[in-house]
Amino acid sequence: MKNLFSINDFAPQKNKELPFDKEASFDIERAFDKDAGRKRIKDRGIHWVEKYGERSDDLKKRFDKIIGPGSYYRFEGKDYTTNSDYFIVIGPSITRAGQKSFFAGIKKMPPEYKRKKIYAPSGKYFPNIMAAVSYASQKWGLPYPQDVQPYSSDTLTNIKIPRRLKG
Repeated sequence: MKNLFSINDFAPQKNKELPFDKEASFDIERAFDKDAGRKRIKDRGIHWVEKYGERSDDLKKRFDKIIGPGSYYRFEGKDYTTNSDYFIVIGPSITRAGQKSFFAGIKKMPPEYKRKKIYAPSGKYFPNIMAAVSYASQKWGLPYPQDVQPYSSDTLTNIKIPRRLKG
């Protein structure tokens, strides 16, 4: 049987050029710079406007009547760096474990021609609405609403929360 390779094929060659440019180097400071990659939603300069759709307006009225004013919020904003629309929801919800709590979440909206169904936002659950609003303010740059009341999960015990708001 004939050998396909010789020992010289694997020996280091002195005059062979490197497969990469010697002048190109890795800049470690640029790699760890926060502005080098995608910007956080908070840093994109999104102007958030309180806006309710057809379904969320009914929900807002219902929660304002049962719990009190400032118990449910929905904000929309346009990110001009990616030409995308986002919405933020803050309000009562049911956790996966079945406990009632407050939720703050964000979702990128689909293009307008695909907006028949918008899926649930992703976010976190909180024991009170003030914690949810401050989380949204710190995480996504939401202006802190003036009418936030100190509602806790204890105020949600006798309130019926729709199944579609379950996490």
